[in-house]
Amino acid sequence: MQPISGQAIYVVLLRELKRFWRAKARIIASIAQSFFFLLILGFGIGGLFGGALGGNYLTYIAPGIIAMSLLFASVFSGVSVIFDRQFGFFKEMLVAPVSRTSIITGKILGGAVTASIQGILILVVSTVLGAFFIDLRFALGIFGAIGVMLLITAGFVGLGVAIGSALTDFHAFQLITTFVMWPLFMLSGVFFPIDTAPLALQIAMLLDPLFYGVELLRFCLTGYITPLLGLLGPLITLGVLSGFSLAMIVLGTYLFSRAEA
Repeated sequence: MQPISGQAIYVVLLRELKRFWRAKARIIASIAQSFFFLLILGFGIGGLFGGALGGNYLTYIAPGIIAMSLLFASVFSGVSVIFDRQFGFFKEMLVAPVSRTSIITGKILGGAVTASIQGILILVVSTVLGAFFIDLRFALGIFGAIGVMLLITAGFVGLGVAIGSALTDFHAFQLITTFVMWPLFMLSGVFFPIDTAPLALQIAMLLDPLFYGVELLRFCLTGYITPLLGLLGPLITLGVLSGFSLAMIVLGTYLFSRAEA
């Protein structure tokens, strides 16, 4: 068994960053999509429900919209495994004298960093739109939010890589990931607090790993977290999110190591 190579991790990470930088249309489209979500939901629908939710609706949904961009960017990064297989680059990576663990570690890190960059850009847009009150607490919370973004993206990149490693067809990947992502997004507590949901829906939301990411992001950026999780809410969300991310990274690494070129 070959040892983990720091140089191999760096090379794969750098490749992912370069691919991200060259795909400017993808970056612009992601920001534009989130911008319209914030405008339409935050200022449009928020005018109907803001008072009922006890505050600024834009402030409430902004962390969820950031998490949405993280989710889609992270999971779809797994499609690069299929593209690499189709264009022959996957085989070149596998014959390199480095462990597959090094390759997949670099790929997961690259996907997590590039997706987090998109999340940070959405955070800037949200702040400009007035979603967050800029003070010392918010300034300090940004550092925690960036850490949460990296944790969210690492887990969902692992999920995307796992799906991409198990499939060889791009269209099948797109269908499966869409089927997985939309329920995760809709049940993550983006649009309404879990406290107001029926019991069955609350149970479904508590089973959604993205829910804990949204709550932790909301706590970092606004200081609010659902009372349903109690005083230990931040620690619970961090624990569940960390466990999910670790499990998905392990799963993605395992399936990637067994994938055939």
